[in-house]
Amino acid sequence: MEERKNGMVPEEEGPPPIEFMYRGIPNLRCADLPAGGVMEADVVVVGCGGAGIAAAVSAFENGAKRVVIIEKQKRAGGNAVMARGLFACESSVLRQAMIKSDKDEIFTNVMTWHHHTRVNGRLVRAWINQSGDTIDWLRRRDVEFEVGTTQRMTYDIAPNWHCVKGSTMATPMAHLVEELIYRGAVFFTETMVEELVRDQGTVTGVKAVHAGTRFQINAPSVVLASGGFLANAEMVKQYYPDYDPEIFGGYKAPNMGESVELAREAGALLDRDIMLIREGCATSDRAPRILSEFGREPYLLWVNRKGRRYVDETVGSILQVATNAMMAQPGMESYVIFDGNAFQRMMRLGMELSKGDQTRGVPQPDLKQQFEKAAEKAPTEAKIAQSVEELAQWIGCQPEVLRAELDSYNRYCAQGYDEDFNKPRRYLLPCQTGPFYGIRHRAIAVDTVGPVRVNERLEVVDPNWDPIPGLYAAGSLTSGWQSNDYCGMYLFGGAMSYGINSGRIAGQSAARYAVK
Repeated sequence: MEERKNGMVPEEEGPPPIEFMYRGIPNLRCADLPAGGVMEADVVVVGCGGAGIAAAVSAFENGAKRVVIIEKQKRAGGNAVMARGLFACESSVLRQAMIKSDKDEIFTNVMTWHHHTRVNGRLVRAWINQSGDTIDWLRRRDVEFEVGTTQRMTYDIAPNWHCVKGSTMATPMAHLVEELIYRGAVFFTETMVEELVRDQGTVTGVKAVHAGTRFQINAPSVVLASGGFLANAEMVKQYYPDYDPEIFGGYKAPNMGESVELAREAGALLDRDIMLIREGCATSDRAPRILSEFGREPYLLWVNRKGRRYVDETVGSILQVATNAMMAQPGMESYVIFDGNAFQRMMRLGMELSKGDQTRGVPQPDLKQQFEKAAEKAPTEAKIAQSVEELAQWIGCQPEVLRAELDSYNRYCAQGYDEDFNKPRRYLLPCQTGPFYGIRHRAIAVDTVGPVRVNERLEVVDPNWDPIPGLYAAGSLTSGWQSNDYCGMYLFGGAMSYGINSGRIAGQSAARYAVK
């Protein structure tokens, strides 16, 4: 691609900070700062992740002529580049695969999942209704998808997860950035928005700073799409009191939540607390990923740090449910234990839950060797014990308690009925012959959700739920699309889907307001 003033820097000028995450998203060159320190635009988008990129493209599509994108990093893409795909229903991909997908049924199931708590039904409906069209929107830009039946991570989830064929969401993000360059979008990278310009309650632009130089962009519409604030431990603790970085770990995205303060100063309605997107059945960042992958198998045994079983282990098919069960335990952690019988089953028959790009039922002849290497590399996360007593010592529980739990569980397996948690009979596999194997699991934080409230047009609202003129928001910065628990059951790939779809809606609303 030819080098452009406001476009991409050729890849050879420098590798991405985390190459595998940012594949396909080259560096962006910052535009020249405006002469006199002031410039005009129709729409300003704050943030160049999935939501921001979608908002900028949508703004152009809906009549905006001058779109400016401000990004504090040098690269585009944000957290979107880590995603495999996104939720959608009633898409052309599903129709071609002859897979039933009904938006009304999904919407009803989603609202029931949330118990109508904290979610904005109109916002959720707008997102779900548009999701299928967004797949076609991306397909027109040469993005190929395969449905979740080939890449799904659970055995009982609806196949509405649209995975990018042969890649991650970095590929469609790169396509959209190229389109923005072609349309004449102006990019200010390594630039921070310090303040929203307001006139009697109406947002009329932004004040920004780049390399110590301040400038102003006047625009009738501003879209906040700078992501969550998981990297800001103090802010996370403020909105999510149970947060403990030592327990949750989390992805190291550089999101500090600067736009939360921008929205607050503009008079936005902010939730008093937020929902933290969590996933259970994960080991620490230091441990090989294999330990997180097969530790969710339904025929393994889960105990807490007291050595007591606490759940029907088939909940591992739905990460959010598994996380909820785990976080109710002492120390908010879990230990997966099994013996050689489980290894033999997995090596011979494959896994019940798919692993990476492999579908379930694929034999794993080297799985035991992989575990042994993982245990050697991360001894605090995985253990090979010759006896129940040794395993108990590793967990930190009383040996007699763990032995009693194993005896009860093995009795349930023999009789074909789980008296404690009613685990389905076909998953009752005894754990009785040493050596015994253990995996330490905990929750990880993926992203924050909120606290900025918006309506179904992605207009930021004030405490009276009236729109703040000229101000819009999209993506994980906003509230109302999830409640106390991430809906992974019916909206697998929901965070990515909401980011793109809310961005499209926000861009449309912002452009129509700007050029009316």
